[in-house]
Amino acid sequence: MKRTAIIGPLLLLALFVSGMPPVRAAAIRPVPVRPEHARTAEVSLWRSAFTERQRFSTFEAAHVQGAFLAAGDMDGDGVEELIVGAGPNRSPEVRIYSSGGELLKSFRAYPEWFKGGVRVAAGDMDGDGKTEIVTAPGPGIAPQINIFNAEGIQVLKGGAHAYQKEFQGGAHVAVYDLNGDGKAEIVTAPGPGGGPHVRIFNEAMQNLGMDFFAFDENMRDGITLAIMRTPSGPQIVVGIESWQKPFVRRFLPVDGGAELQKEFQPFPDSWRAGVTLAAYDFDGDGVDELAIAGNGGTPPEVRIVDMFGTPFGAYLLHDPTYRGGLSMAQITRAGGGKELATVAVAPVVVSPRMEEKFIEVNLTEQRLYAYERGRIARTFLISSGLKKYPTPELETTVLEKIFVKDYKWIYGPGNPDNYFLPNVKYNLRIFGPFYIHYAYWHNNFGYRMSHGCINAGKADAEWIYNWADVGTPVITHS
Repeated sequence: MKRTAIIGPLLLLALFVSGMPPVRAAAIRPVPVRPEHARTAEVSLWRSAFTERQRFSTFEAAHVQGAFLAAGDMDGDGVEELIVGAGPNRSPEVRIYSSGGELLKSFRAYPEWFKGGVRVAAGDMDGDGKTEIVTAPGPGIAPQINIFNAEGIQVLKGGAHAYQKEFQGGAHVAVYDLNGDGKAEIVTAPGPGGGPHVRIFNEAMQNLGMDFFAFDENMRDGITLAIMRTPSGPQIVVGIESWQKPFVRRFLPVDGGAELQKEFQPFPDSWRAGVTLAAYDFDGDGVDELAIAGNGGTPPEVRIVDMFGTPFGAYLLHDPTYRGGLSMAQITRAGGGKELATVAVAPVVVSPRMEEKFIEVNLTEQRLYAYERGRIARTFLISSGLKKYPTPELETTVLEKIFVKDYKWIYGPGNPDNYFLPNVKYNLRIFGPFYIHYAYWHNNFGYRMSHGCINAGKADAEWIYNWADVGTPVITHS
């Protein structure tokens, strides 16, 4: 009879036995970018109802997680320049380009080690007729807002936190003169993990007492924002960043908060890709429409709607195989006409499935992904089974949680593959005798080491054990 890959309780674990790889330090590898998410930071400038396009590259071709966009007249000539903040997994650089694609200036907005991406906005913060650049970080650092002049010199020394420094889910930022005093205000919104708390600051990052919650205060899926010109003056538009139904709300800022003016859905109830927003005077009448796109997992379609959510049209603004996000910004060209600048950016919604929680183990990458509400909650290197003791490829669920477990198997007297590993913590059973668990006996994560189980380091194993529930879907694949 042919021997199957699963032999009794033969599972597990990486033990330093005959035929195993040499002991190495734990691998250090960047998180791979899926092909459908990987695009360079090539900017497109669209005009004439998206029938004409000008394109130019910004960051190097090896950077495939895009960028964030804003526009502002940085040199006072009446024509706006394009401000480009680096996307994730790159030095946190900001670059200023002419509308023709000429690089005019570059500077670093956050510490070199930070790789979470730089969101950008622009406006005249102090009323001197010159445009400043305002930055907010993506996830992975305290939500520090920085202000720079056209030379890349920091105007607000040391910056200031839009939210508590312990919050590291990233922030979004928009800039506009909301009260007509000639100075732009800074409007911020938190990324996933933070409540839907919109805050408004002056040029010194002093809070103006106009904060409001854009959605239920218990919502933690992030919000995006834009500021649009309406017949009643500038208004703040917010959208849910991921997972929830794709609601968009428009608010009129007032003393002490904001008044809800309109709520609508640009996509159907089943949409879980969130929304990203940009004000854009599509028809040239001096009143802004909204450009709206998803944040990952869907084709790169941009929908144009008016301030009430009435659709003007839908346009595919990237190649149809792309499933990442888009950053968009309105830019004023010579003569006063408006164009919409777009660029690919790393998606927020990346889960290949839509369960609220989901574990994916990629055996080729030797990496586990834990997804929650469409987003990566945590990812880490693992050690799966050696080729002679392969981890099965299957779709399953977490079947059982066992805090401490002994692992023992004897292949025969004196067999070097025999093992006894007592008191192993953080065990998630996923199929027969196969588990995800802590491996205290090695630090070779990133390499195949085990007898079929999925080994993890202590911090990662503890986290996934506490995070996962019995019934959480699991898929293992090459």
